[in-house]
Amino acid sequence: MKKTLTIAAAVCMAALAVSCGNKKKAEPAFAVEAYSDSLYMINDSTIGDLQTYVYEGVMPTDAGQPANYVLTINSYGLNADGTYSLTESYTETNGMARTNKDEGEKIVMVGMPNDSTAVVYELISYSNRPKLRLVAEGDSALHKVDKDLKRVSQDIKHKLRRK
Repeated sequence: MKKTLTIAAAVCMAALAVSCGNKKKAEPAFAVEAYSDSLYMINDSTIGDLQTYVYEGVMPTDAGQPANYVLTINSYGLNADGTYSLTESYTETNGMARTNKDEGEKIVMVGMPNDSTAVVYELISYSNRPKLRLVAEGDSALHKVDKDLKRVSQDIKHKLRRK
C-alpha cells in the first residue's frame, strides 16, 4: 500500500512539473495546400448546357398600349434561375414608335394562390424597372400575373408563346 501511494505521488509530481514548466505561446499551425482549378469546377452531368428560350407575344404595356414583346431567357433549364433580356416595341398615342430594352435576372418560384405546383418566373431588372411575373403554362407559354401572383386576365393578350 505504501508502495502504491509512493508511485501515485511520483506520478502526480511528474505531471505537476510538466504542466508548470516554461510555457510558450502556442504558435498557430497553418497547413498550406495547393489548389488546382479542378477544385472549383463542377462536374455534374445533371446540370446540362446553358439553354436559350425565346417567347413572343403582344401584351399591354403599363400605360395600356398593345406592345410586341420578345423575351429571351438564358438558364440551365426552364425551371432554373438565370438571366433574361426583354424587348418591348409599341406605338405611342402621338404616333411615335418606341422600343424599350431591359435585362436582368430570372428567379424561379414554385406555388401561387390556388396552385401550389405552379412555376412562376420573376424577372428582376438590372435597371430597377418594376418586376414582371409570369406563370409557366407547360413549356409553351407564359401568362402575366400581378404582384399577388394572380392572373392579370384570362385574356390571350397577356400571354407570351414560346418561339
